[in-house]
Amino acid sequence: MEQTIDEAAVSRFENETWSRCAESYTDTFHLLTGKTIPLLAGAAGVRRGTRVLDLGAGPGGGTAMLAETGATVAGVDFSHTMVAAARRRHPGLTFHEGDAEVLPFGDGDFDAVVSNLVVHHLARPAAVFREVSRVLAPGGRFAFIVWAAPEEQTGFGVFFAAVQAHHTLEALPHGPLFGVTDRAVYAKLASEAGLQGLQLTKHEVSWEMDRLDPLLRGLCDWGNIAALPSTVQDQIETTTRANAAAYQRDGRFVFPHSVLLGVVAKP
Repeated sequence: MEQTIDEAAVSRFENETWSRCAESYTDTFHLLTGKTIPLLAGAAGVRRGTRVLDLGAGPGGGTAMLAETGATVAGVDFSHTMVAAARRRHPGLTFHEGDAEVLPFGDGDFDAVVSNLVVHHLARPAAVFREVSRVLAPGGRFAFIVWAAPEEQTGFGVFFAAVQAHHTLEALPHGPLFGVTDRAVYAKLASEAGLQGLQLTKHEVSWEMDRLDPLLRGLCDWGNIAALPSTVQDQIETTTRANAAAYQRDGRFVFPHSVLLGVVAKP
């Protein structure tokens, strides 16, 4: 949290990156990130009639899962492309294009706010925690999930190792919470936003697929691998497939991942 970052560069990078992934996300990353939605719903107390904000809704798959509980759910995302994809895929749900630092909602509009694998992408997390606190009603809960230790994300690891073997990428402008697993960091953010009672627990999930295509497509879109020479693209794919062989069982690929689930409450 103490390192100097270019906040505008982080925000720009994240928007450009996830906008590029808008069309592929549902059939790639959502196969993994969808596994954590039940954890968020349980921690935030989401049930029929609960007013829920899905912060960083992307193309809306998680928002739709939350709506299946009978809750009244709104999704918000900073990417115009992601919001357009969400509205097209889930026409019966409500999605807003908006900045998490200046949410387009009134004070106390929601009983619960959930954020699925988004908090570590934020350029100014303290500002977002304050906004979450503002839009939460008294007694409301904010539940968020971030990745646990980077070395525990095996699906990403087989790809990153392949990229490192064949290409040198410039350092990406990560937000200040990228890779942070220290409870004290999240407790401080919550406390300064007027939220209390942080619980932080670790959970295991897996990215499973019959073919490696979802992993390759999702991560190649994320890393903008299409911008590289075709020979380098082929080398990255070949090495990723070789690295992934260690995670193939009975004809399926199973990549273990771990996440941290945080939940805080507004007094």
